Amino acid sequence: MLFRSIATFGLSTGVASAAEGDATSGAIDVVATSGNVTLTTVTSGDATVAGNGTATSGAITLTASGANGTLTLDDALTGVASVGATGSATSGAITLLADGDVTVNASLETGTADTVDGDATSGLVSVTSSNGSVAMSAATVMTGDATVTGNGTATSGAITLTAERNVDSDALSTGVASAAEGDATSGAIDVVATSG
Repeated sequence: MLFRSIATFGLSTGVASAAEGDATSGAIDVVATSGNVTLTTVTSGDATVAGNGTATSGAITLTASGANGTLTLDDALTGVASVGATGSATSGAITLLADGDVTVNASLETGTADTVDGDATSGLVSVTSSNGSVAMSAATVMTGDATVTGNGTATSGAITLTAERNVDSDALSTGVASAAEGDATSGAIDVVATSG
């Protein structure tokens, strides 16, 4: 969705499920070309494949691209991605970008990802203020666990916070990555305040 300015409403996409094959829940992409973005709760649905296949929960991307445009949000949550047999499970990322300040009042959380054999990847969180500050001292920021119960690769999402001025955030944690056989890598945390 493309708007000049956005104020005070929630957005959500539905659940996607399949017995075999692909299940993809809808992504959410909001852009304000001038002015500000102010939202309450934004959620993407779970994606589940009971057997073999690919499960992908929707990403959330919120952008206030105008000069000094601010982004204010209560919660952003992406859905769980789960495959019951062999395949790939990827939960959606959360990306927030504003020219001015970014404020998150409650939480940013990406969904868990799990499969029996294959790849499980939980979504990353990226928050950027090009010319302002990132204010999230009251918020919890988490990426989901990534679990492979058989053979495969498990990767939990990273967290990256970047601001021209200040970054204020207390509770950051990346998910557990676990594979019975194969590789497991938990996400890194990177915080940069260029001039703050």
